[in-house]
Amino acid sequence: MNAPSAKAGNRILIIDDNAAIHADFRKIFGQAQDQNVGLARTKELLFGKSLALSPLAGFRIDSAFQGREGLELIQRAAAAGEPYALAFVDVRMPPGWDGVETISHIWESCPDIQIVVCTAYSDYSWDEMIHKLGHSPDLVVLKKPFDNIEVLQLAHALTEKWRLNRKVQSQLNDLDILVRQRTSELEAANAQLKEEIAKQLKLEAQLRHSQKMEAVGQLAAGVAHDFNNILTVIQGNAALLREQPGQDPSCTEPLNDISVAAERAARLVRQLLAFSRKQVLRSETLDLGQVVNHLQETLIQLLQDRITLDVNVAPGLPLIHADLNMMEQIVMNLSVNARDAMSDGGKLTVGVDAVAVNHDAAQEKSGIRPGRYVCLSVSDTGCGIAPELLPRIFDPFFTTKEIGKGTGLGLATVYGIVKQHNGWVDVQSAIDQGTTFRIYLPACPENPHPEEPPALQTKAPEKGSACILVVEDEDHVRVLTAAVLRKSGYRVLEAASARAALDVFQNHSSEINLLFTDIMMPGGLLGDELAARLQAVKPSLPVLFTSGYTPEVTKTDFRGNGNFLSKPFTPAQMLTTIRQCLNHAPAENGKAKN
Repeated sequence: MNAPSAKAGNRILIIDDNAAIHADFRKIFGQAQDQNVGLARTKELLFGKSLALSPLAGFRIDSAFQGREGLELIQRAAAAGEPYALAFVDVRMPPGWDGVETISHIWESCPDIQIVVCTAYSDYSWDEMIHKLGHSPDLVVLKKPFDNIEVLQLAHALTEKWRLNRKVQSQLNDLDILVRQRTSELEAANAQLKEEIAKQLKLEAQLRHSQKMEAVGQLAAGVAHDFNNILTVIQGNAALLREQPGQDPSCTEPLNDISVAAERAARLVRQLLAFSRKQVLRSETLDLGQVVNHLQETLIQLLQDRITLDVNVAPGLPLIHADLNMMEQIVMNLSVNARDAMSDGGKLTVGVDAVAVNHDAAQEKSGIRPGRYVCLSVSDTGCGIAPELLPRIFDPFFTTKEIGKGTGLGLATVYGIVKQHNGWVDVQSAIDQGTTFRIYLPACPENPHPEEPPALQTKAPEKGSACILVVEDEDHVRVLTAAVLRKSGYRVLEAASARAALDVFQNHSSEINLLFTDIMMPGGLLGDELAARLQAVKPSLPVLFTSGYTPEVTKTDFRGNGNFLSKPFTPAQMLTTIRQCLNHAPAENGKAKN
């Protein structure tokens, strides 16, 4: 197999019996240059390099209306040396082959093609599809109606994956040839032969790691954006209900529970992003023993009655410098893992102790420095881990649990958090005897007092009268934002896209005192581009950006100027940030904005 050329992998085949679907795909892949800017940034994040987009995204699109026709096109393309990298295949295509049959025939002829199954029905369960086609990393399911951005992201990611697979396979073939040549020429040089084999195995391991991290990056970006929008609506409406005059006191506790649960969900999203994007830690001085003690009630509820909990926290522990949310996540993830290993009941022991690592002990482990550490241990009496599986337990998405019972991210997240805190993990396990995880975290050089959490804001945000243009494509988020602002006295103009905001601004430019806009929006114009256009007309216009993605994902950094509000946010956080933006904005014609 030859290494792919610069243009290889740009051919996409649509197999669907509905002509309208073909037209939809061609519209999606025929968008203008500015429509693809957000995708380019996402692609840069996934593959770690800058990739310029052509006006038509560089794809060559062909159509087939039945499975046999699609197979013939794929075979002719392969014979001509211009193979398809990706096929979108519909499940229902009467009267000929259905989608699963079509895919089976395609993979017999062209096993490396990437497949996206498009369906609005439940013709096959996932188990049935896997039974017919076998497990494959080259198969993705896309539910109709599909989102244009999602289709473009899949096209970019899967065609790039196809190119990388072919490139790596070409490299592996070259290595195989080299190994065979050296073997025939230097049969006596056994040591050199082993070195070549080791290089090949290392290359394969790098490919597997790259695929795992690609999947983590895709999941983090997509899940964080959607969940943060949802959580913004949940937190905002709960806050509005709590502040509603005449609210039934019996509703106070449930509304508080909703807010707490939403914040916990937001933490989980941030932790997933921290694992895959390596965000900056929100570190503070902590007593890890206190953290574990505060989690005891939560752990008891998690374990239920069939498992007993024993917590042993040593007195006089040294403090650590760590992210509180992530420390809680370590304890919870390890406890959930232990619970699932004790299906017939058992005992979970959580301990925190101080340990000293001398020079000799540090030499036994690569990258470990001698010094004082705090050790968190989590032990169970469960089924244990097989020795051959121990080297893989921290791999992203590796799990021995049944489908639907685990994501394979729990231990991977623990490992990522510990490494970010310059610690390490030891695991001891025996079949039918249980497992013990030990987390070693560096102790603070000195022993300062734990940092006090910031005081809760008790003063209501200052009301205002300024006119704010709110630009948000998520309807529920936009409606909630406008309602909160109007309740606080602001005048609000709304737009569901950046292009709609241009029309609103044209009619009300003299009235608008602040632009509050989402960054990633459909329609071919992003929030930062919108801000640039409006400020070109009105240079003094302050701008507050928001996004369900992090600034690392959007490839922007507004935090240094204080004009980025990350979703999910509460009404109080939004009002406070808007007030700060207005207060720091230059006055127009000598008049301050309120």
